[in-house]
Amino acid sequence: MKLKNYILASLAIAGAMSMTSCNDDDTYDVVGNPDNLIYVTTTATTPLGLPNNSFAYQIYHTPVGSMLASSPSEIKFRVQSTRPAPQDITVRIAADPTAKVDGYASVPADANVNVSFDSDVLLIPQGANISNEVTATVDVSHVNWANLTESAYLLPISMVEVSGGVASQQQGHAYIGFASAVKEGMVNPDGNTALGTQISDKTGWSGIYKVTATGVEEVCPAALFDGNTSRAAIRVANHAPNTRDEVVTTIDLGKVYTLSSVRFDYYGSYWGINAGTLETSIDGESWSIQGSRTWSANPRQAIFAFWAPFQMRYVRLTSTSFYDGTGEGQYMTEFQAFE
Repeated sequence: MKLKNYILASLAIAGAMSMTSCNDDDTYDVVGNPDNLIYVTTTATTPLGLPNNSFAYQIYHTPVGSMLASSPSEIKFRVQSTRPAPQDITVRIAADPTAKVDGYASVPADANVNVSFDSDVLLIPQGANISNEVTATVDVSHVNWANLTESAYLLPISMVEVSGGVASQQQGHAYIGFASAVKEGMVNPDGNTALGTQISDKTGWSGIYKVTATGVEEVCPAALFDGNTSRAAIRVANHAPNTRDEVVTTIDLGKVYTLSSVRFDYYGSYWGINAGTLETSIDGESWSIQGSRTWSANPRQAIFAFWAPFQMRYVRLTSTSFYDGTGEGQYMTEFQAFE
């Protein structure tokens, strides 16, 4: 079983074709081809550098099980012809989970992936060159995600019967892609909402923080646990221009809690973090890395949501400031925990 930590965000066939009528003289991009080619067209968007006609499902294999992390909002597509239809063109489509596409794994039967359509027939009316739109649905409630362990799977939706035209060999399919990645720790890298019930009684909570570059270590002030997020409790300015100082903050909750998420609050728009790694411990000596996060914009709240609640007494955050420049750094206002 091959498990990889990288994956295509969407999966599709290669190439793209532009096959529309160019002028009133019926000059077409496919020069010299006597066939009226029928090809699939979608409105799906893909990351830069990846082809079209793909709809991707992202699967995470986590310490608490396998789950669907993201999916397309919808799977809709049409077929088009390179020339206006001289008569009605009908196209019947079908999905084949067992089909093999070079470079990708076939969807195994024990994954229980079932695809249905609101209609399996598309019609290009006489005189037109585009069909009605159809919708495909994957029954995600019955998929066995744990059995999709390869890096990438492609499930083709093909034109199995065409009346009045010829199916394109290169653009005759849409694809449903399944991508899997292993997540070793308990942090959900896409979790941007604090899960659970916020703990209001912070009696006995304490902590220390250390600036790695200078070696300076300080006790976290009580203000870090007073519930006030409008003032900075820990102030760490970058020690030199154009640096991003690393700060290690260790929180002792005083006893073992079963937590669903933790949150570090920051002050202002110039004093947050751009990256952080979270570790947890029961005894303060044996630590487990639970995961890392990055933020594309300066967050006032650095949230670490967990795949499932688990036990900890100590929480350690290793973070770097978001901005470079003199006088900028990290101003942490509050630490929050959620059961």
